[in-house]
Amino acid sequence: TEARATEEIYGTRVSTAGTVLDPSGIPISTAANDQDEPTVVFGGANYFVAWSDWRSGTSRDIYGARVTTTGVVLDPTGIPISTATGSQRRPAVTFGGANYFVVWDDYRSGIDRDIYGARVSTAGTVLDPTGIPISTATDWQWYPQVVFGGTNYFIVWTDERNWGTIGADIYGARVSTAGTVLYPYGI
Repeated sequence: TEARATEEIYGTRVSTAGTVLDPSGIPISTAANDQDEPTVVFGGANYFVAWSDWRSGTSRDIYGARVTTTGVVLDPTGIPISTATGSQRRPAVTFGGANYFVVWDDYRSGIDRDIYGARVSTAGTVLDPTGIPISTATDWQWYPQVVFGGTNYFIVWTDERNWGTIGADIYGARVSTAGTVLYPYGI
């Protein structure tokens, strides 16, 4: 059998003129096992990259790292954002003026996938170490996306709570910059 290469997270800076500034790439996460599903946002001073990480060898977790505009990785071993029981996958990230906000689909219940999030400071501190439960409705909620609207974060996801009657829907919820879920049942 042919050996499969380990998936890692690399980045590169591209100038506004379209020139690739780091042709060999910048290694952001080269930990054991696979890292994939990267997402990135610029936070005013640094970039923040989040990804799904299999370094534990038992389940996927969410990790992140800050990268400077000159290409220096400030968190070379990664910031563990969520290492809860079960797998966490498909992260999305935005910047809310003071903190990054990372969302993901989460299988910690062992029954359904749910949507969780966590704020990460610009210094790299995870402000919500157990995660913020954004949607824990029945059945699966997954594939989240997030934006910052100037006052609150807005998260949308694929939601299967009505799967048996009408199929999958798109739901959303607002989360304050303090981490309070403003629509606990989703809209």
